[in-house]
Amino acid sequence: MIAQTALPPHASSSPVPVVQPGAAGWAWVASCGAIHQALAAGDLRLPVGRDEALRLVMAGERVACFAPDAPPGAGRFLALGHVQAGGMVVDRDAAGREWACRRVAYLPTRTAPLAAVLDGALAAMGWGTSLPVGLMRLDGARLDAIACALAVFTGIAFPPGRIASLDDVD
Repeated sequence: MIAQTALPPHASSSPVPVVQPGAAGWAWVASCGAIHQALAAGDLRLPVGRDEALRLVMAGERVACFAPDAPPGAGRFLALGHVQAGGMVVDRDAAGREWACRRVAYLPTRTAPLAAVLDGALAAMGWGTSLPVGLMRLDGARLDAIACALAVFTGIAFPPGRIASLDDVD
């Protein structure tokens, strides 16, 4: 990090609550490079000026990091964490770009290919490769499926699950 300046504090500065399985949260879609930079810094980041969604993220919510450009193709979930209490800060990287950041406690995980969470039919439809970069809201069942695929080692038992496919609609 080159420089940080504080933005106005988030609406909640209370301690981070314990997140229960089934709690809704966020998927952060970004490049591998941006996610690895955020993992090293312990934050979630969006470019300043395109950070409106980041202002909606509450302390204690889960965030799953998805990189559509992760090898070997079809994208990978790279991490899962919990947003920490406190406001946003602006970080300026070595290239001079400014990022709006929220602190995140990332959990010890492995990476997981998209197919480990979505069945083959949806993965083949291009989920992830067609998503816009940024944050999108996910329900608790989808985040639980991602947590299972990432084999999150937190002491919390996440129920097994996957995101339903078009075949499950019948």
